[in-house]
Order: sequence, then structure tokens, then C-alpha cells
Amino acid sequence: MKKTSIISILICCITFSTMTTSCEDMLSPDSERHSYVIAQDTLYSYWGIIKSLQNVAERYVILGECRGDLVSSTGYVTDSIRAILDFNSDQATDGSCRFLCASDYYHIINSCNAYLDQYDKKRTTGTREPYMLKEAAQVQAIRAWVYLQLIQVYGKVPFYTEPLLTTDKINNFMVAYDKAIKDGTITSTGKQATADNLVDLLEADLREAINTEQLWGLPQYDEYGLNNNPKVHSSKVMIPASLILGDLYLTKGDPVSCAKAAQCYYDYLSNYKNTGKMTAGGTLPRNYCVGTLGDGMTRAEYAHFGTTPWTETGASNKTSESITCIPSSVNKLWGTILRGVNNLYGFASEIRVNTEETSDTTSQTSARVNLTPQYDVKQLVASKRYNELCKEQKFEIYYASNTTELETADIKVEDSIGDARQYWVKDFRQIYENGLTNTEKFISKMNPTGYDFNVGAHVIYRKSMVWLRFAEALCGAGYPSYAFAILKNGLCNNDTWYPAATDYAVKDSAWYFVSATKDTIPTKESGITCATEAELIACMATVDTLTQAGIDAGRKFWTAVSRYNYADDKCTAILNYLDAREVKQNPTFLDFDQEVLNGTFTSQYVIFRSTPNDDFFVTGILGKKGDDNITYGIHSHGCGMLRYDERNSSYNYIDQVIKKAQENYAVTLTKETIYDGTQDDIVRKCVEDLIIDEMGLELAFEGCRFFDLMRVAHRRNDTSYLANRVARRNGKDNVDAALGAKLAASSDNWYFKLPQ
Repeated sequence: MKKTSIISILICCITFSTMTTSCEDMLSPDSERHSYVIAQDTLYSYWGIIKSLQNVAERYVILGECRGDLVSSTGYVTDSIRAILDFNSDQATDGSCRFLCASDYYHIINSCNAYLDQYDKKRTTGTREPYMLKEAAQVQAIRAWVYLQLIQVYGKVPFYTEPLLTTDKINNFMVAYDKAIKDGTITSTGKQATADNLVDLLEADLREAINTEQLWGLPQYDEYGLNNNPKVHSSKVMIPASLILGDLYLTKGDPVSCAKAAQCYYDYLSNYKNTGKMTAGGTLPRNYCVGTLGDGMTRAEYAHFGTTPWTETGASNKTSESITCIPSSVNKLWGTILRGVNNLYGFASEIRVNTEETSDTTSQTSARVNLTPQYDVKQLVASKRYNELCKEQKFEIYYASNTTELETADIKVEDSIGDARQYWVKDFRQIYENGLTNTEKFISKMNPTGYDFNVGAHVIYRKSMVWLRFAEALCGAGYPSYAFAILKNGLCNNDTWYPAATDYAVKDSAWYFVSATKDTIPTKESGITCATEAELIACMATVDTLTQAGIDAGRKFWTAVSRYNYADDKCTAILNYLDAREVKQNPTFLDFDQEVLNGTFTSQYVIFRSTPNDDFFVTGILGKKGDDNITYGIHSHGCGMLRYDERNSSYNYIDQVIKKAQENYAVTLTKETIYDGTQDDIVRKCVEDLIIDEMGLELAFEGCRFFDLMRVAHRRNDTSYLANRVARRNGKDNVDAALGAKLAASSDNWYFKLPQ
């Protein structure tokens, strides 16, 4: 990488002073009650950093989806988007389109560096709270998030935490950077960030930010926007430091790092200030699978109640689904208008700003973005692979004549429905042109409520995403059955929810027979087992003439196996499929006895119908009798109310792992081999595949798909994992062999190149 190319990027980032200019846009506090006389520049600099995130918000979505397997192009795709879809490094160069510009990332990083360098840690407010301390913690979290985006887009990038505010400092940095590359010391010097070392470079700062948040909370401001309903609540533009630290650990991906990531997510869900009580999958999601059959429909709709979780940003309550977003402005004078994603998904946009006189001296301004579906604007559609993935899921429903029969009703699978989330995130819209009416299918997830939407925002963290990454971290750390529990049942504080070691009946216990002589190492003999060690010794004596010393020497090679998992006849806990080996370890991040992880409601919503031809009904009934902590797994968001009883549900641990093992690895598993330790690697991979499937179903088109695939491929050190999925975006049986070979050849081909 030539020095001049990086210098040109960094020079564009010497813009810290510009952050202290006007903040009269939707990202500035919507209140006159704040008076920051002491250090007004500190506040404006902070909001300047927040505002600059708008410049990378849309590329987070576009670069994360275009390179994945869930979208494909139409005949109206532009050359620049086509180059991104095809991983064409010759055409998809930095600066070739507005979604590829490394200087925008480094502008934010350099601004964060300058802020932290100039921030006065000794200054306090009248309440002795350190002045702007909470904002400084947010700046540390923002800088880490931006660095994560850089390595996910460019792979290996220059790293620095000191402010580079002059060309001399930039030159000195790049001289040292080039020398470290030539000397082969680039990673150890910390001048280059990668997936493997980013968490090591930023952990100390993020730990400090986490401590600040736990002591003082997040910055608190008013809502943002110009009388839009709902407005964007100030808490929604904050990045919890524990979440970004968990993401950095998960990106590194080794088992130890995955365990640390699990702890970060657990800490956020259980201890994080101002988050309130949380349950896996949320409480009952505001959007859930129900609906009525009418107008010739033959499937359940994904009905919405209130707002949708992937766009909800106005709620300030602690149990809302969205956590962090990057809001849009409604006027170029006030900031960046985030309409590029909607445009690529096929919605032409028009800004409408209305000013209404409320009195002789005041007026009220409101703004909306009008979105009109147009087929010749649409560049991206849901891929065939996404449609296949949805159809592969089984929608479970109760058949009952009335609500009183539900507790004893059978649960059935509606084969024609698949995952019901698909019917809400992509749908048909009417297009009026030249006096004719046509219908076209659009990705409508970012525009779910019709043809208009209030000043929008791109959600980069929401609760279901955190639970899914928690599941991924658990699986990577060696707890696949607990990870599956997040998908199937959820996790909560309940004595009857999790089995104890004593709940597992011992199925059988066997000592493997080994043979040995004085001069050879004992080897395991297949098919010969004994119930006890004494029987093993006696058995050995009949085969080999050994001295006692030989027997004692061979004893260390003997293996005892107790298969006491999945004890159908004894284990009474709901999650009776949990692996006893995982239950016994019980690290902190598997301790669900804390009150903060309690369920917050006592009724569960169940979908039922009388016959296959009747309408769908939804009712709230009591959960398991005597159980007031009801949780739902993420899979229930799209596949109905899964029965808690593991053995009577189509989505159960044993069957799902066996199915994935056969389909993806040509390995035949049984209930016993899932638990006896002989196939632990395959079991972990199968659960990881189930998590990736669920991420595709729950988080589709929101911007994280390629990054999710990238993490798993990196963790497995297997480029084909990512390559095979992306190459099949047009269907499992329609493989783009050239693209697959390119992506499998080297992970370098996954990334865009910084200017040469």
C-alpha cells in the first residue's frame, strides 16, 4: 500500500474544527433548556461526531447486504452496485460510489481521537459529576464501532488513536506504518487493525467506557426531529460499550474470545444500566405471526401491532426492541438525508417540509419523506436463496375449537406458510403508471407502514440481534445446547426452567477395553466395553498376560463414558435437552437466576384455528401452570408459538442437529452421539448453522448479513463457508461457480481495497 494513498485519505480527516460549527439539525438537542456555557465546543464537538455517523449509515446496510446471500439484483442495477454484488475489485474501487469512501470512516476516527485528546477529565459539574464524562465514554464506543466497520469492509486498515491534525503528523505516522509493513512488525506495533487484533487494541478503552456507563449511565438529551411522530429518542443514538466490546471479541472468534463475548452480551442483558428487564427474543415481540385469511389468501400474514422492531426508534421505555440507530435528517442544510437504502430497494423519495403558524410569533415545522414504489428504481430484491430459506421453516399452530382446549390441543405444522416474517419484510406494492395499475414485489422492511414514513433511522443494534449474537458466542465458547435454547425457548430466571445434573438419569456407563504390553502403548479396542474398572482388568487378564505394572501403566489410557443426557423419563425441566456437561460448568454468563432476566409478563399469545380452512385466531392464555416467567425463542417470531415440550415440536434440538449434520456435513448423528463427546465439533457447527439461518430470517436486509457470514468463516478458518453461501444467492441449485471459487480462494477477495 503506497504512502501517498493513505495520506490522501487522512488529510481529508483534518476537520476537527468543523465539528464546532452549527448543529441546528435533527441531531442537535431539541431543547433550549440546556445551557453549556463552560465548554460549548465540547458539546458541539460531541454532536459533530454523532452527526458524522450519518455519512456511513447507509453503507453499513448496503455493503453488508450486497455482499451476502439474501439479496440479488434487478435489470435496473447500476454499475457501481453491480460491482459490489460481484466483488469486482477493478470497478468497486474506493471513491467509485458514495458507498465506498474510506475517508468518511477516518474523519470520524480522527474526530474521536481529537475529542478524547482535548477532553478535560478533571472538570466537574455542580453535582461533582465529571463534566462530559458520559459523552467521552460514548466517543470511545463510537470509535470502536467505526474501526469494526473498517475492518469488515477493507480487511486490514491503518490504526491510530492519537489525533492527526497536521500533515506533518500524518506523514510521520505513515512513515512508521510503511516501515512496520516492510519489517513485518505491523501487527505487534498496533499500527494496523485486523479482525484478530482489534479487540486487543481497543479493549482497555472500552472497559473504561463500560465502567463509566455502569456508574453514570448514558448521556441524556431530549428527542430529535422536527415534530415527527415518533421522534428519535436521544437514548437511541448511543452505542452501549459492552455491546461493541462483545462484537470485537466475537469477530476475533476463538473459543476464549467467544466466552468473553458471551460475558459482554450477558452483562448488557442483565446488568446494564437503564436497559430494564429483558428476556430472550424480547418480551412478546410487537410484531408476531398471526393474521386472517381473506381476499383469497392462503397463508398467515405477519401482522404488526404498534411499530415494527426494525424501525422503532421513538420509544424511550426500557423494554423497546431497538437499542441504537443512526437517524436521518430531512434537509441537506441540517445533515445527511438517509434515503439511499430505500431507493435501492425500489422506493423513490421526495422530501416534504411543512411549516404551520401556531401563533403570531411562533411556527411549527414538520417533515416527512414521501416514498413511492417504482419498478425502474428498484435495484435490489430478495434473493431466491432467502425465499428458499423462509420456505424451509415450519410454522407451528394449535388446532382447537375454542381457547379452553388450547392447553391440551395438538400442535400442527402449516406447511404452506414457512417463516411468516417473509410476508412483512417483502410484499407487493401497486404501481400507477400511464393510467395502468401493476403490482411489483419490493423489500419493504425499511418502509413497512405504507407510502410515507417519518424521518427515518437505520437501526444498528436491536434486542433480537444481541440475543442472536449471544447465542453465536455461546456456541463458539462450547455451549451449543444453551445457544439453541435462545432460538427455541428463550432464557429466564426460573427454578423449573433448567435441569440440574441430578435431573439426568444415567443411561449407561462403560469402560473401554484397552490392550497393552510392557513395550507398547495401550490402544482402544472397538466394540469391547465393561461396566466397571474391575471387570475391565479381569477382561484384560483373559486376553493379555500383563504384569501389574503393565496394567497400572495402561490404566491412564482407559476412558469412562457416562451417557446421561436427554433423560426423557426423568428430567422434568422445560429445557431438558441441555447438555449435562454444559449445565455442570455453569459459568457466570449461564447464570439465569438474576432477577433482571425475569420474564415481565404472565400470558403467552397463542395462534390457533379450528380447521385448516378457518381463519387464524390469536389469544392470550396462561403459560405453563404455576409458571409466571414465560419466554420466547427468536424462532417463534416467524414460526408460530413453538410448544415448550421438546419432544412434541418440529423445531427441537435433536432433530435439528441431526438434520444439519446430514445436509451440511454428510455425517449421521444420533441422539447418543450428540451427547457422548465423539461428535462435539459437528454438533457445534450444526448449531452455528442454525443460528446463521435464524440471523438471516430475523435480521434480513438490515445490513449485517455478510458480516455474520464473515465471522463464522473466520472462526472456522474456512473460506468456503462464506463462499458457498454467497455463490448460492440465486438458489441452492443455481451455483455461481466463478464467484464461489473467487471467494473461496482467499479471504482477501472479500474486501475492498484502499486506494493504491
